[in-house]
Amino acid sequence: MANVQVVTVRNMARHRYLVYLIIWLCILFPVLYFKISDRPVPDNKTVNISENFALKYKTTVSRIDYNELTRVCNPPHMIKRGGEGDIGLLNNSITLQGVIILTRHGDRGPMNHVRNMADIDCSMEPDQEYNGYTKFLQNIFFNMSLQFLGPFHGYPLYPPQNNCSISQLTPIGVSQMLKLGRTLRSVYHPLLSVSNSDDIIIYSTKYRRTFQSALAFMYAILSPDVLSKVTFKESDSYSYCFDHCACFNVNNLQMKIKQSSAKRLKSCRVVEKMLKRIHNIVHLMSSSVRVDPYLLRDSIMTYVCHGAPLPCYQDDCITHENVKQLFNYIDWDLERYAKHGLLRKFGLLKSYGFALNIAMNLLKMVSESKPRLVLYSGHDLTAQYLLAAFGVLNAQTMSPHYASRLVFEVYRNNTFDTTYPGRDFYFRVIFNGKDVTQLVAFCKNRAGSWTDSSIYLCPIEYAIRFIHDDYFTTFNASNYKEACGTRS
Repeated sequence: MANVQVVTVRNMARHRYLVYLIIWLCILFPVLYFKISDRPVPDNKTVNISENFALKYKTTVSRIDYNELTRVCNPPHMIKRGGEGDIGLLNNSITLQGVIILTRHGDRGPMNHVRNMADIDCSMEPDQEYNGYTKFLQNIFFNMSLQFLGPFHGYPLYPPQNNCSISQLTPIGVSQMLKLGRTLRSVYHPLLSVSNSDDIIIYSTKYRRTFQSALAFMYAILSPDVLSKVTFKESDSYSYCFDHCACFNVNNLQMKIKQSSAKRLKSCRVVEKMLKRIHNIVHLMSSSVRVDPYLLRDSIMTYVCHGAPLPCYQDDCITHENVKQLFNYIDWDLERYAKHGLLRKFGLLKSYGFALNIAMNLLKMVSESKPRLVLYSGHDLTAQYLLAAFGVLNAQTMSPHYASRLVFEVYRNNTFDTTYPGRDFYFRVIFNGKDVTQLVAFCKNRAGSWTDSSIYLCPIEYAIRFIHDDYFTTFNASNYKEACGTRS
């Protein structure tokens, strides 16, 4: 009997030890998991921020006004009518035949993971127009067919109100495109009184941010009933290269241009050191690779454009002065970048397919009087490549801000009718409200252009001849394949 009691006591002890072991493992495993997990740990676990700063950050209730720094953000109130549609004394002699518009998408989240991103408020106070737009989208979602959205019918129609996700459009971005659409509608309204879907073409690259931007822009520039009759078209490439995307020489030219940019940064040791420091502060997954000032500016804009506190890491904080120095360096670098001898060649190869598509729509406007409006919803590089191809190279055109617009206005001369189709048609190029037609390489100092004291119109035949006949002259080639196979 005594032996039985001893065995019973031992078994009870073993069970007790087993229970303690299980409890201990339940505590230990989660700790080990968070230690070895490759998931980002919340900032308060990984970032050694001083207690005073953490308290200051948490108690910040109002957005910070960065004043002059927000120019790169292009907030909605800064979007205004420029030189679009302003034809001055020529108004009685010519008629606006059609408009081709390339837009950059609106405000978005950063392209990289940045510190404290979950705390950045990318929302906005909805206004009457924004509320009307979201109600329209809710209505078409429940009561109408979404077939007019074409390949985008499964995409979210607009971002969540507080969205600040990686590379995704924000509510501010929607508001920018609504404002831009309304602004251009006031200019081109007579042209847009159409009911046939063939009169309007809408292209977007296959990203949420460009699709949602295109939808907001077209809602503001068209009536809802006309919009629902137009089918969206998709481009697989952010450069709109269509059938001309593979080009050996592109990588070669791009490498040389990047090498020049790296040399410029290396020559500014103080700036390079500062950029490495703020790169390590702002990016959660920083590395020792070369710091890209433009990617860094993109990340910093997430804070600046949404009035958020600049981040800190290990008691080192990015200051307002650091941001000004970064932006000033990029302004300086863009002036030199725009003058790079190979940049136009690079743009010509990247934009050849896009230029062909624009030429096709120009010819249709001349010969068929339609389409009346063409939209390409794209990216900053979409505009940069095309403007470089056309020879419009300066710091502003090489760095288009959010909701930028590049407009081609097509005009018909009403005073005479020639026997040569297209001879009585002209065009203007307006970038962010500024007429840049005289900067276009194939329009400079050419006979046949129509000018007065304030307006310069370039014959459409110049554009068609350039795109179809003279496009590859600088490569000593006659076609795209030759130009791409020739080392520069």
